Amino acid sequence: MITGIARRNLIFVGAILLMGVLLALAFWLRWQYVQTISLYVDEFTTLWAAQRTQEVGAPLMPSGVLYTRGLLATYVTAFVGRVAGLDYTTGRLPSVLFGLATIAVIWAVGRREWNARVGWLAALGLALLPEAIIWSGRARFYAQLQFFVLLTIWAAFWAVQAESASGNKSRVSLRNAAFIRHLIFAVCFILALFSQEETILLYPPLVLSMALWRGWRYLLHREVWPAQVIMLGGMAVRYAIEVLGQPGFFETIQAERPYVGLVFDVAATWPAYASLLIAPDRLLWTLAGVLALMVALVALARGSWRPINLERFHQATLFFALQFVFVLLFILTLVGGQWRETRYLFLVQPVWLLGGAAGLVWLIDRLLAREPARWVATAGLSVLVIWLGWQPATAVLERQVEGYDRAFAYVAAQRQPGDVVMTPQPPACAFVLGAPCDYYAVQRAYEEFVIAKDGVLVDRWSGATLLNDAGQLAEVIRHAPRVWLVTDAFRLATRYDGDFQRTVVEQFDPVFQERGVTALLAEGWRTLPVYTQAHGLDAPLAFGRLGLTGWKAGIATPGQPLPVALTWQATAPIDRQLNTSLRLTSAEGATVAQQDGPPARGIIPTNLFFDASLPDLKILDLPAGLPAARYRLEVVVYDVASGAVEAGPLTIGWIDVG
Repeated sequence: MITGIARRNLIFVGAILLMGVLLALAFWLRWQYVQTISLYVDEFTTLWAAQRTQEVGAPLMPSGVLYTRGLLATYVTAFVGRVAGLDYTTGRLPSVLFGLATIAVIWAVGRREWNARVGWLAALGLALLPEAIIWSGRARFYAQLQFFVLLTIWAAFWAVQAESASGNKSRVSLRNAAFIRHLIFAVCFILALFSQEETILLYPPLVLSMALWRGWRYLLHREVWPAQVIMLGGMAVRYAIEVLGQPGFFETIQAERPYVGLVFDVAATWPAYASLLIAPDRLLWTLAGVLALMVALVALARGSWRPINLERFHQATLFFALQFVFVLLFILTLVGGQWRETRYLFLVQPVWLLGGAAGLVWLIDRLLAREPARWVATAGLSVLVIWLGWQPATAVLERQVEGYDRAFAYVAAQRQPGDVVMTPQPPACAFVLGAPCDYYAVQRAYEEFVIAKDGVLVDRWSGATLLNDAGQLAEVIRHAPRVWLVTDAFRLATRYDGDFQRTVVEQFDPVFQERGVTALLAEGWRTLPVYTQAHGLDAPLAFGRLGLTGWKAGIATPGQPLPVALTWQATAPIDRQLNTSLRLTSAEGATVAQQDGPPARGIIPTNLFFDASLPDLKILDLPAGLPAARYRLEVVVYDVASGAVEAGPLTIGWIDVG
């Protein structure tokens, strides 16, 4: 007969084996992301900072500033890179390991503070959580942040339970134990803080929780207040590093797009985060978490509103839920409008999963009395969690990001002595090419990323000189043998003015394009065709969702090419690639010359056309025997994918031949 101890040991070994299988699955999902998805643009900054740390001992950039984002993560990445060689895979490896460690910790937290079934369900949810797969596969600090934040909250809950140890211990022993627990809590907080400064959001709810559990005077106990001093000192040091390491950075961001403001516009903020909580595959977790919280509040009311007197299950629910609710409410009401991104809730998502798992297990326990039946029900819930979470989990492996890694690898292979390289992503350029680019080319939203050095503005992270004027761009093209511009279509469409965009379209040729990023090459200044007639339109001529704002043409001579330049802007949002067909048509309706192609030479896709007028350069090859006459210039706009005509043919003007 199996004894109770042997049964518990058997169950524990089985749980460990099951967790091993879960961690193997989680590793596979994250490793697939590492191997197949291009680097998110911010990953290059982390890798570049790690490389600088290897070279000079600190993430000190060529511009003279210190890269302070994810300071601890930078050193961890640099260490792994020193051991295994710094590249894309090793740069992402720390995140993979921290992501797996967080799954193990959430299982341990759930098992100890609630029960084993809560730990299992929460770990399963985190293993399949799409954003956990993403951030555990990227060379950034979010996986590390989540790991230390979960440890911080757990350590804080553990600390307020210190005096509930066995009563036969002396008061000195209890105080020493409490001091050690609070010290561990402070260390975890500091590690989280130096992983990412967003950890500051956790300090108020953690202090509030301790006061609610033990009273405000508890914070002044000699075994408690030193930990508070350590954390406050850590926040002061972190702020000093920010201010001294990056002069003017904090002030510029607060002026351009402030972190915090009295927003209180929940209706506008909620849509940015709603998908994290009420999407079909997540609603079960949220509803179950609300259930667990309501049950715990009822128990609290029955227990004279003293959390410390509740059973551990409800205490844990209340303590952990308070951290999540505070961070969520802060983000919904006080975070600046330009910082509404789902990643800023990532640090407390394990708490959300623990709450949901607690609610599900509580419901099972109310419905089923016998332990074996409860485990069977938990197994059924596990199947449901996998069924709901598998498709979203695997979908992230198919969502490719901008391929700056591919484009810069091409430039590195093709680059020649004397070539000039410019980009709106200088850290990517610096890391891939091994040295800073020549120019940080951008015209809008660059203020927080530049600093004055030797009388000119340079990129903070790489030291590349800012190039933000079309005239500057023209001068570089005229004087350099070859100029590379590496950019993605979205930034080219949104971070530059019309004159800069026109220069790019007219002077550069796309030589490599993959995953939304194009390597453009200009080989000397290209003389534009001579246009002898120009026609501007008072109002755009509508071609469906494209509007023609003007056109110009050269001299029409039989047997010679006829240059024509159209200019287009979007008159309504465009969700597909539209091409234009320019035709020269006789009075009888016969087409004598035609050229089809994308506006802006395809460098900017039409789904990214906005108010700026962009050129559409066409060349009509006129037949040698073309009779002298007046011909119609007609345009058709059509959908490239389906061939469906958007508008046209419409006559835009007349051309005299001969």
